[in-house]
Amino acid sequence: MKTILAFLAQVLCATLVPAVSLAIAAESCSIPRQGITLDGRLNCPTISYRGGTAFLLLSIVTSDALTPQRRPMNLSIVLDRSGSMADQGKMEYAKKALYSLIDQLTSEDMVSIVIYDDIINVLREAYRVGNKNDLKKIVHGIYPRGSTNLGGGMMEGFRQVERNVGREYVNRVILLSDGLANQGITDAHELNRIARRYRAKSISLTTMGVGLDYNENLMVGLSENGGGNYYFIERPASLASIVRKEFNMLSSVVAQNASIELTLGNQVRINDIIGCEYRAESIRYIIPIGDLYSNDRREVTVELAVPEGSQSFTVATGVLRFESRDWTDAFPSFSTVIRYSKDVAEIEKNRDMETQGKADVALSTRHVDQAMKALDDGNPEEAQKALGEAAMSLGASPAASQAGAGGAAIRSQLLKMESYKSILKDSASDARKAKKSIQYDNYQTQKSK
Repeated sequence: MKTILAFLAQVLCATLVPAVSLAIAAESCSIPRQGITLDGRLNCPTISYRGGTAFLLLSIVTSDALTPQRRPMNLSIVLDRSGSMADQGKMEYAKKALYSLIDQLTSEDMVSIVIYDDIINVLREAYRVGNKNDLKKIVHGIYPRGSTNLGGGMMEGFRQVERNVGREYVNRVILLSDGLANQGITDAHELNRIARRYRAKSISLTTMGVGLDYNENLMVGLSENGGGNYYFIERPASLASIVRKEFNMLSSVVAQNASIELTLGNQVRINDIIGCEYRAESIRYIIPIGDLYSNDRREVTVELAVPEGSQSFTVATGVLRFESRDWTDAFPSFSTVIRYSKDVAEIEKNRDMETQGKADVALSTRHVDQAMKALDDGNPEEAQKALGEAAMSLGASPAASQAGAGGAAIRSQLLKMESYKSILKDSASDARKAKKSIQYDNYQTQKSK
């Protein structure tokens, strides 16, 4: 009987008919399209008739065969040239990284170079690459001086990319800084708003923080709102490899400005979307994802409040929307059904331990965020407490003792919690390094990077 029902569910998925009428254990319905899939899985596909909390794991997977050749790039390199860039050879390492980037560009690429201290200078307007030696001479002539008008540099970078923005290009600003924004617009909310505005125009923003003196909260927020990546570069000598990593990712972009449109069942509410910004639009929730790359996997954990009920119903549906010059098929979508039961044993028997484990890892990153806020407030004891609570919650997870992927995810995250606590314990000499390294690792966990 279960085999027949599973087959019927697959048929319904293929024809996009909601599986509301099937009182099965709520297998999610995912529709693959040309190498990009969106899936939604519940940690508890069977839930108590009284309702309760459920975690919905949204997974986006792209094929590694989507991009036979890279798309032309429309890039603006925005470089901090404030006086502190002279320390530890940061400016020289940055120049070498840009030389390497220039070598990888082609005549089809658009590039501009913006530098900033207290003054914004456009060293090269946005147009095709042309003579690479001329480009390198421009970079060679940059030297450190002055203060840090990060916001002004970022906005000029956006303006340069906007001049040629189009779906045929990968449109991105790469912002590099080693210091605090202390000139021009310095308010983080306003800077994030600017990044979101340009993201809506399909221009994404990657931020690179060099050394230990920059504002990591600002740089993470800008990358989050700008739809690109964030990098903590502790050692300036690593700049070239990080810039190369970013270039390789840009070379494999298959979709820009992606977002999940999530629609919930009757009386279902969102408690949180862990580690993600989101907004409500009428009956839908929009979860920005950013650009998608070839052979990519993104996972987002949604905490749901499910009402009491009986039988089964569609708890959530979703569609992945994005911009792509090659996309002609329907956008990937999913539909997830939940079933009610009064039998506790049945509820536990149907628990999806892989999804449970990943949900509990996501919850632990929320504790880490709290620990980072405590460090910002000058309270390392509270930070240690938050990390301890994260470890306790992970250890109590139903997936902790499992042999599969869920259990492995829990155990890996437990090791990270111990590492974080050790880093904080040994960080008396430089709390800046401890905070940046922990926050960066937690960012990568939340973003599946």
